Amino acid sequence: MSRVTAIISALVICIIVCLSWAVNHYRDNAITYKEQR
Repeated sequence: MSRVTAIISALVICIIVCLSWAVNHYRDNAITYKEQR
């Protein structure tokens, strides 16, 4: 049971990291796009 919990927690952490990275990447692109125009 602990192994399943560890796997689920690892997946959740990975998803959160991926989402935060995507949001930061999109925000940086939006800022640079706004500055270019």
